[in-house]
Amino acid sequence: MAWDNIISRTVWLFLQPSNLIFILLLIGLVLLWRGRQKPGLWAITISVTLYGLAMFGPLTNLVMAPLENRFAGFTNDISQPPYSGIIILGGSERIRVSTFHHQVSLSGAAERLIEAAKLARQFPALPVIYSGGGRLDGMMTEYEIARKFFQEAGIDLSRIRFDDKSYNTYTNALESRKLIKPGEEDKWLLVTSAFHMPRAVGAYRKVGIMIQPYPVDYRTELSSSLISKPDAGAALYELDFAVHEWLGLIAYYISGHSDEFFPAPEKN
Repeated sequence: MAWDNIISRTVWLFLQPSNLIFILLLIGLVLLWRGRQKPGLWAITISVTLYGLAMFGPLTNLVMAPLENRFAGFTNDISQPPYSGIIILGGSERIRVSTFHHQVSLSGAAERLIEAAKLARQFPALPVIYSGGGRLDGMMTEYEIARKFFQEAGIDLSRIRFDDKSYNTYTNALESRKLIKPGEEDKWLLVTSAFHMPRAVGAYRKVGIMIQPYPVDYRTELSSSLISKPDAGAALYELDFAVHEWLGLIAYYISGHSDEFFPAPEKN
């Protein structure tokens, strides 16, 4: 794993909303115990406010919905061939559980593989690129789990080109570029989670791959509702994903991994 990825993961531990709320609460309590009442109360107030906004939905929806809306409506807009192939991004594989139980186990992003298998059947002549990595000592890789999934789904593995070297979205794009053969210059159907699609589109455009976004794994109803059924666990889980993507968009734009801060659909 590259140092830039290690650093980004470390920084994320402190910026992740579900962690940050606890950190603020802890800081507030420490300040109160040390007699610094005003800053302590401010830290606790901010922590409780963020938790409440996430618990009742508006914060999570307001942060997540714009990401999923960016390419909304493109899921079924695939009637404009020719396509060169299909690209699926990893990230839905549960590595430890799959390894321990010797079967394919997927996370809430399972639609990435499910929809990819559907597209592979819909376009039987197209090659498929699977881009993932995720090796842990003694564990299956994302690629090995995906390979097992496609094999059990009845997809001809000779059609699939596996990338097992990438470790983030930008290296997904770089490694996919290496797997594209001469003459395959038409659009590639790009399958990933809807909230992740803007960053993925920016990275793939940057390396010169023409793509047709095919967003899956929607987490919202694509509306920024002001209140919803209280569910702190689910709301914080989704908020973590959304904030991670916004920070990723900023980082990719600053680092040059994307030429656009918030990639948009191509204009016809």
